[in-house]
Amino acid sequence: MGRQFVFVMLLAMTAVTGCKKFLTEKPQQQITAGSFWKTNDDIVAGIAAMYNGVQQQCSYNYFAYGDGRTDNFWVSQYGNLAYSINGLSNATNGTDWAPIYTTIERANDLLMHVPIIAASQEGQSIGAKASNNYLAQAYGVRAFCYFTLLRIFGGAPVWRVPYDSVGQQKFIARSSAEYLMDSLVLPDLLNAANLADTTQNTVWYVNVGGIRAMLMDAYMWKHDYPDAIYWYSRLTGTNRYKLEPTATWKNLFIAPQSSAESIWSLNWDWTVNGGASISGEIGAGNTNSQWWISDVIWSYFTSAANAKDIRGPQSIDFKATNHDKVNKFYPVNLNAQGVQIYPANNQANVYFALYRLADLLLLRAEAANCTYDTATAINLLNAIHVRAGLPAYTTATLVDSTTISNALLAERQWEFFAEGKRWYDLVRNGVVSSVLDPIMLKRYPTAQTFASDPRKILWPVNANDLNANPALVQNPPY
Repeated sequence: MGRQFVFVMLLAMTAVTGCKKFLTEKPQQQITAGSFWKTNDDIVAGIAAMYNGVQQQCSYNYFAYGDGRTDNFWVSQYGNLAYSINGLSNATNGTDWAPIYTTIERANDLLMHVPIIAASQEGQSIGAKASNNYLAQAYGVRAFCYFTLLRIFGGAPVWRVPYDSVGQQKFIARSSAEYLMDSLVLPDLLNAANLADTTQNTVWYVNVGGIRAMLMDAYMWKHDYPDAIYWYSRLTGTNRYKLEPTATWKNLFIAPQSSAESIWSLNWDWTVNGGASISGEIGAGNTNSQWWISDVIWSYFTSAANAKDIRGPQSIDFKATNHDKVNKFYPVNLNAQGVQIYPANNQANVYFALYRLADLLLLRAEAANCTYDTATAINLLNAIHVRAGLPAYTTATLVDSTTISNALLAERQWEFFAEGKRWYDLVRNGVVSSVLDPIMLKRYPTAQTFASDPRKILWPVNANDLNANPALVQNPPY
């Protein structure tokens, strides 16, 4: 892994992070890991660094992974056409997994040092509940990272301890996606679920709700519907979450901390973290967007039949003639002519809803449909469909599991547009080729279809990562 694991802890510790905690530290060259990990303040700084890592790995890639290759968007003249025509290479932006491993390294540091500090004389005042909750967050974030890796790249190297630990190998080969899921992601999440302080509910942290949501998501990825349904029941059993009302739906993206639907959202404050990189790709004011909103999305939301769907005008700027402005993540801010004013790149906040109740509710509907519980599937689907201002589905329109499945995929596409969910939905349901190939070929007849080589559903590993770690093997056929 080489360079991506050259982790300078104090750089993260002294950085101004999403926790808005300013630290006064010695110069970096005077501090070692052994002298740093001593007190509760050091743990708090480590937690801040870990979430800073989540911010950085999601700033661009969360959108690129979840939406960039899908029928939600088409690359504009300012972007990389490879995303839209199945032409990724080992130099494409997003193929470098170093930011994910940086976050893993920070989580591993916490998992190693929190128990040591808690057992020390300096850490006696921390208490078991607080130290366990620190560990729960580290397990949860590490699981989030590996869950991303296995869905995007397939197999990946496994690091369970800090890179500089005694006896740690420098170069590690890739473990399979199945191993990552069964031996790391699920065990980490189960550990986190057992350790989490159930009284903590800060939406910016991976609290117990986020952990249970990820467990459901992971089991859905495995098509293990009984376990997925179980963790959905554990999530809703907290009696903590409810759908945001129709009138205030946009709060989920501009003020998630005030919404009872929000479970875990990406924290961003441009005055602390700088502008979110993704803002410049999808609609910040002083740049040319790298993605156009697809004809599929534009046509749906501008159709007279869907005029009552409240999500369209709150997600897309229909006055942008280039079809290149996503307004979902910005408060309404109109000039005298009624035109939306966007923030500059370096002043943009993007609060990605990593998990919110609607996501899990529609996954539960998917599980119901896959287990022949038609009534539950339609009822849960209608909870989101009607909230959007549309008439309820009936058994007359959704006549079998196939029509229900299609309706669920469509509802998720409209509800989670630009939220980084679409690609995973297509892969999980096995419809990447049937959905995307016709669209690619219509706009770019020489594109390589997914049907011609399904291996290209996985991303390639970046050339820099391959060069840094001779134990790695590239995903074929890249």
